[in-house]
Amino acid sequence: MSSSDFQHNLDQLLDCGQLKVWSMVVTIFGDFSETRRVRISGRVLDLLVGRLGITNQALRVALHRLRRDGWIEAEKEGRTSNYFLTEQGWSMTRAVRPIIYADAVDRSQPVWLAIAPPQLSAAEIADALPDDAVTVSNRTAILAGSPDPLGPDWLITDFSATELPGWVQGQLCDDDLQAAYKLLARQVRALDLPPGDDLLDRTVLRLLALHQWRRLRLRHGPLPDLLLPPDWSGAQARQAVLEVLSALPRPSLADLQAAYERENGG
Repeated sequence: MSSSDFQHNLDQLLDCGQLKVWSMVVTIFGDFSETRRVRISGRVLDLLVGRLGITNQALRVALHRLRRDGWIEAEKEGRTSNYFLTEQGWSMTRAVRPIIYADAVDRSQPVWLAIAPPQLSAAEIADALPDDAVTVSNRTAILAGSPDPLGPDWLITDFSATELPGWVQGQLCDDDLQAAYKLLARQVRALDLPPGDDLLDRTVLRLLALHQWRRLRLRHGPLPDLLLPPDWSGAQARQAVLEVLSALPRPSLADLQAAYERENGG
């Protein structure tokens, strides 16, 4: 694949959202770290992000931030460093992997309509609700999973609406997020994938498509998938990205290290 063709692919995915270097690095660790023991060399990280136009200095700043925030640790090996997830980083990575990579939505989770008791203030209601609950009025919310932490004073009932009014659908996923998902699905499906022997280009496109999907999907909880129509824009984006991940399988870190050595004369 020519450099112009590869850049066209990159531009299509970059149109889906501006990159934050530290977040892109988190995506790389998330994709390669199937266990906490995985070590990624600084040289391989530099090779991958460099193909995205990210400088070594920007990478170093991002790695420093992630170490400071307790996401990763580093160990020296000769003149380079190897990086790996901390217990905190691994715990958070492991928690979201099923959300990011699952090819089907778990629809077994119960959904509830919860109405707050009158004695609670707005701030107390916000504190009591889980982060992924969706507020539909000042005192009413929809949530998935167990409602037990809300306490006995809340009025809680099964929520099984099959055709939600537009305003409720808008609360579950606003117009901006719907549009972002539609753009991602369209851009991913329009990619001209590199040939099988083009390891670096294929890996970088895989990681960038995954990153744009991860960035959007982690902005909300399970409720849109549970309550919106099966063909909603988030489901379309999931399908498009997972098809690309299947077509661009994750390479081994050893192969990427060998690619670095070829590009840099050993």
